[in-house]
Amino acid sequence: MNRVLVLLCCGLLAAPVHAQQGYAFDQPEILATQRLWGIAHGARLLAHACTQAGKGEAAEAWVEWQERELPQILSAGNLLAKHYFGEDAAPPDAIAKVLGLKQALALPPEQLEPACATFAEALALPRYDLAKRYEELLKVEPKP
Repeated sequence: MNRVLVLLCCGLLAAPVHAQQGYAFDQPEILATQRLWGIAHGARLLAHACTQAGKGEAAEAWVEWQERELPQILSAGNLLAKHYFGEDAAPPDAIAKVLGLKQALALPPEQLEPACATFAEALALPRYDLAKRYEELLKVEPKP
């Protein structure tokens, strides 16, 4: 399990090639998964930025959250890898890139400090319960 966390955190898998790009507005399950991936990706980026700023408690909160949410994250990653690359798996950064998501956060200290200080609290909010969030997203995504 720790190896999976390292792979997810650091994007150590080789990136697939020949990917389509963008969002699948005509496929509600894929679109909901893409939006879910954006939430998980943002959390990963903030955890990394907090770690770089010496705010280890934020990274610890992220690791705990990721362990709890790992089944949903892996499922989303596998579905998006299949959708974009025709592969069973893809590095998180490769998926983020085809979705047009940022590869890193560049927040000034006055914005990063409070974000890191409240990160654990934020991860406890319903927005970060990925299974429930996925179901909510499917309810609001129009059927084609």
